[in-house]
Amino acid sequence: MKLMAQMKYHYGVKVRIYPSDRQKKIIKINSDASRFIYNEMVAINKELWRLKQVKLPIDTIQNRIEQLELRQSAKQMSNHFQFLEDKRIDSLTKANAIQNYHKAWN
Repeated sequence: MKLMAQMKYHYGVKVRIYPSDRQKKIIKINSDASRFIYNEMVAINKELWRLKQVKLPIDTIQNRIEQLELRQSAKQMSNHFQFLEDKRIDSLTKANAIQNYHKAWN
């Protein structure tokens, strides 16, 4: 496999942006939502792993496992955490956070 420096042509683009105050707020809200969703997915996965270690068929544990597995989608997570329904949060932000989680942990 060739390194980039060994290839005949390689180009890069360097861009600098100057967002307005409103755009800065939207960027921050979306990055915070993405970080929250990713961390929530980690917490759900950790709790699911611990609950699945219990081999007894206890109804409370089985119900909790079902709830957590349902909450692993963007729509269900938005229903559970109402602040994720904010109009300024892009739906792709939510989907990408979940997709990035699955890429990192699977």
